[in-house]
Amino acid sequence: MHTQDASTPILDSKPSAPTRIFMDLPSSGPEAGSYKQILLLAGPLMLSSTGLMIMQLVDALFLARYSKEAVGAVVPSSMAAHLVISVFMGVSMYTSTFVAHYIGSGRRERASAAVWQGLYFSLVSGVAVFAVAWLAEPLFALFGHEATVRDMEAVFFKISCWFGPAALIVGALSGFFTGMGATRTIMGVQLFGFLLNGILDAILIFGHLGFPEMGIEGAAWATGISQACMALILAALFFRPGLQAEFGTWRARAFDRVLFKRLLAFGFPSGFRWVVECLAWTFFLLFIGRLGTEAMAASSIAWRINGIAFFPMLGFSQALSILVGQAQGAGRSDLAERYVWRGLALGEAWMVLGAALFLVFPRELVGLFYDEASAQDFSRVTESCVVLLRFVSLYCLLDGLNFIFLAALQGAGDTRWTFGMSAAINLAFLLVLWLLEKSAAHLYTFWLAATVCVMAQALIWMARFHTGRWKSKRVVEPAAA
Repeated sequence: MHTQDASTPILDSKPSAPTRIFMDLPSSGPEAGSYKQILLLAGPLMLSSTGLMIMQLVDALFLARYSKEAVGAVVPSSMAAHLVISVFMGVSMYTSTFVAHYIGSGRRERASAAVWQGLYFSLVSGVAVFAVAWLAEPLFALFGHEATVRDMEAVFFKISCWFGPAALIVGALSGFFTGMGATRTIMGVQLFGFLLNGILDAILIFGHLGFPEMGIEGAAWATGISQACMALILAALFFRPGLQAEFGTWRARAFDRVLFKRLLAFGFPSGFRWVVECLAWTFFLLFIGRLGTEAMAASSIAWRINGIAFFPMLGFSQALSILVGQAQGAGRSDLAERYVWRGLALGEAWMVLGAALFLVFPRELVGLFYDEASAQDFSRVTESCVVLLRFVSLYCLLDGLNFIFLAALQGAGDTRWTFGMSAAINLAFLLVLWLLEKSAAHLYTFWLAATVCVMAQALIWMARFHTGRWKSKRVVEPAAA
C-alpha cells in the first residue's frame, strides 16, 4: 500500500505501475497549482461535458425535426426526471470528494471504501427513483400544458426514472476515477455513452433498421440504455486486477456504518442544493410552457444553445473541485487557493468567449434546429430566441464565478452552508416566477428574472470563498497514528 507524509499531496507523487494508465495528474514540483496542471486534469472532463452537451443538442436537433411539440417537451420532462434523481445523485457523486480527500492524505483503500458506500446508497435509492415513474401522468397534468406536449413529457419522464438506478451507479463509480484524477478514463467511458446515445436516437426516434418510429419515447430509451452501458463499463474498470491490488476495490466492499453516515452528512446537502436549483429551473420552464408552444420551443432552444458555454464549464469545475479536495486532504489550503484563482481566470475567459458567440451569431445557432422545409414554422420562434440569447450572454459574464467558487466550496466540504444559501436564493426565485405568472408577464420578463438570479448567486459564492471558512472543513476522518 502506498503511503506518504500528510503534508505532501498525492497529486505531486508518481503513481505506481498498476494504476499508471488511470492517473493523469502531473508528477511533481513546480507544476503543482499551475495552469498546465489544471488544464491537464480538466481537459478530459471538459471534453466529456461537451460530449454531454452534444448529446443533448443532438436530442434536440432530432426532436426538432420530428415536431415542435417534441422539442418543447423534452427539456421540462428531462429536467423533472433529473430533479428526482438529483435528490440522491448528490450523495452518489460526492464519493469523488471523499476519494480526493483520501487520496490527498495517502489513504487509497479508504477511497475504495467510500465508493462502496456510494454504491450501496445508489442501489437502495435507485428503487425509489424507479417507483416515481408511476407518478408521471398526474405530475405533468398539474402544469396545464397542451395535451400533446403533456403526454410526451410524461413518457420521457417515466422512462428516465426507470433508468434512474443506472444513473446513480454511474455517479458513484465515476466518483472513484475523478477523485483519483483519472479523468481520461471517465472521458472515454462518457464519450462512448454519448456516441451510443446519438446512434440510438437516430434509430429509435425516426424508426430505422426495423424499429418502430418512437419519437420522444425513442429519445428516452436511447438515453437510458446508454446510461446502463456506462454503468457496466465503469464496474468492469473498478474491478480491474491492478486497482484491486493497489486500492483494494474488492477488499473494501464491507458496509461501513460510520463512513456511510459521513457520506450522507456531506452528500445530502450537496444533493439537495442541486435539487433546489433544478426545481427552480424546472418551474422556470414549466411556467414558460404556459405561455404557449412557441415560447416553450424558443426557451428550450436557447437553453440548449446555452449548453455550449455551460457544459464545458461543468467538467472544468468538477476538475477544480477534485484539485481543491486533494489539496485540502493533504493540508494544503494555500495550494487550493492557487487552483481556484487560476481556475477562475481560465473559466471566465471561456464564458466571455461564449457570451460573444451568442451575441454575434444568434440566428446561425438557432438555425441549426430546423431545416428549410420548416423555416416558416420556426420564424417566430427564431425571433424570440435571438432576444433570449442576449439574456444568456449577459449572465454568462458572471456565470464563471458560479462554477468556480461553488466548486471550490463543495470540494472543501462546505456543503451545508451552500445548501442553505442556495435554498434561500432559489426559493426567492420561485416566488418571483409565481408572481410573474400571476401577473401574465411576458416571456422576456421571465428571462430577466433568471438572469438576475444567476448573477446574484455568483457574487454570493465569491463572497463566501473570500471569508476563508471553507479552510477549516474536514470531509474525512483523521488518519490513524
